[in-house]
Amino acid sequence: MRLLNATTLRVEEFFNDVPPHAILSHTWGDEEMTLADMETIARHRQQMVHQEANGAGTRTPSSDVDGSLTPLILPQVLTASRRNSLSGPLGLTHPLERKKGFSKVLYACSQAEKDDFQYVWVDTCCIDKTSSSELSEAINSMFSWYQSAKVCYAYLEDVQRGNSKNRIAYRSWKDDFARSRWFTRGWTLQELLAPRDVRFFGAGWEELGTKASLYRLIETTTGIDRRTLAEPNLINKASIARRMSWAAHRRTTRVEDTAYCLIGIFGVSMPLLYGEGDNAFLRLQEEIIRRSSDQTILAWGILNQEQQLVTHHVQVDELQDSAFTGTMPTLAQSPRDFAGMGRVVRAPAARNRVVDYRITNMGLQIELNLIELGVSRHTGQTHYAAALDCHLQSENPQDRLGILLTETEASNVLLRTVTTESLRISDEDMTKTQARLVYISTSVDDFSGYYQSREERLFVVANDLVSPGYEIAHVEPKYSQWNPEFRTMRLMGLTVMGTEGKEDTDAMVYQLVVIVFFNRHLGTGFVTRILVDRASGACFVDMAGPRTRADQIDRDEKRVLKQLKADADSLWQKPGSVNLPAAGLTGKLNHVETVAIINPDTHRTEADSEVGESVAEEPKVKEPGRDLCGQILIPEKWEREHQRMVEAKVSREKKDVIVLEMKSLLFAT
Repeated sequence: MRLLNATTLRVEEFFNDVPPHAILSHTWGDEEMTLADMETIARHRQQMVHQEANGAGTRTPSSDVDGSLTPLILPQVLTASRRNSLSGPLGLTHPLERKKGFSKVLYACSQAEKDDFQYVWVDTCCIDKTSSSELSEAINSMFSWYQSAKVCYAYLEDVQRGNSKNRIAYRSWKDDFARSRWFTRGWTLQELLAPRDVRFFGAGWEELGTKASLYRLIETTTGIDRRTLAEPNLINKASIARRMSWAAHRRTTRVEDTAYCLIGIFGVSMPLLYGEGDNAFLRLQEEIIRRSSDQTILAWGILNQEQQLVTHHVQVDELQDSAFTGTMPTLAQSPRDFAGMGRVVRAPAARNRVVDYRITNMGLQIELNLIELGVSRHTGQTHYAAALDCHLQSENPQDRLGILLTETEASNVLLRTVTTESLRISDEDMTKTQARLVYISTSVDDFSGYYQSREERLFVVANDLVSPGYEIAHVEPKYSQWNPEFRTMRLMGLTVMGTEGKEDTDAMVYQLVVIVFFNRHLGTGFVTRILVDRASGACFVDMAGPRTRADQIDRDEKRVLKQLKADADSLWQKPGSVNLPAAGLTGKLNHVETVAIINPDTHRTEADSEVGESVAEEPKVKEPGRDLCGQILIPEKWEREHQRMVEAKVSREKKDVIVLEMKSLLFAT
């Protein structure tokens, strides 16, 4: 372990008896000091001291011949560094000392000396980052290093204790403290948790307080409870889901560091493989599973954003078949998946069940208490509710949070199922469960004949529509969950596999969503829907005509909106068919065919079709829309000599992300 001598600014290495020292926590910026920089400055200072001593013939009162500086020199150096130049009799300037990161190194050294510490550790200059082995060792040891430090100086350079010209009048420094970049970075989480004594400093190294004195503000900002903040040994007592939730809203510059910065918090070690991307977080979870029996690691995604602060969950017998919207990974993809899980706590396992579980080539092998929910009328496959050994804090400790699983053709191999509802298994329902050893697969591609679905996100770009007052007033189906703040909704994109594991290429189009746009000022609106070709995966938009304005029928906008919603519901229930050029379907040009439109949640299996059920009632033939856009004319109320054309275009920006772009233009009649 390397430490920076607070007096001489030399970096010294210790292997066993590490002296008491302080440690710096900060956010990285431009021109940070490196190990090579500090070594260069140390050599330069030593040369200058020798030159000064040889020139004068005697020791200067501020230095020793061996190059060490007396404690009186550092405050002078710090003062000069604030002016970005060193003037006066010292003559110790070096261009590297003008780097922005040098000042906070000096701040930390000066504070360490005031607190009677000879050494301080700074991550930027006490690790040789050119050595991959040393970097790996440092990252795996960093939590213990912060834990063993006598005091941690947390430098929040974007917080000013005194009056600030940049601060909004009604804000105090505590508002800036809660919004500090320091609380948004991944690495600073362990730097907050591991040390028992953390002292916060703002811009200009003004002291703000300690972790103990600011615990209420820190608890509100981070979601970490006071007891855990005060006692680092309690970190391991928190459930995995709770610890993950602490990192849910933090970010790192490199994707892999999202996992690496959590190594110490979970007490694991793992090799660093920069370049592996999101796989680093999966490896972290696998390491946690090898060491822990805490099943809250599987509880991610149970609570959606709307249900983070409520305690009600759907009971097993309340689940509707339409709530199942596809499959999801067994393990989370990032800490963000654990957002809102801070109230999830562990519960003891049932007496008749083994706690052990492990990752195998078949997936996650685990023994769970299952409740059979029946056979889906959509897919013909059996769904199960699986009870995890966890519950919500302050709720009935006998209740359990549950995940939904769907059977596959392989024996005892299940797939985790996405649902639009959260699931709580009550104490009474727990008596109906049966223990079963199963494999939760991490891939659906291994199972032929499976009705595979995936969740897609729809981004609505409609700035021109918003300006004159058009907004989304209704969506079908209900589980699309329109979010007006982020202008996104959840869709279900489907891929139906054939009996031999090959995709069925018969011409078929899925209707993902029906949207009602409405202008309350004009009292008019229109209905549009997004369709996707199953064979090619291409999306396009199909638009219905506008309704008559409210002032032309009964001047009741509520009735107009009600009718629009009824039209959307009818279109969702009976999607009909559409005429499409077959270029994207069969590869043949100049060929148009009528294609059935299918709803994802009303899809019938081949067996159902053989019984004679119709997949589309009352087909409605429409004009070709294969160019991925449509248009509609909406009369303007205040400019009757003009008409407004609404153009719509749908595209896939990236995998599982659909963008609906709406444009509104005026045309003279």
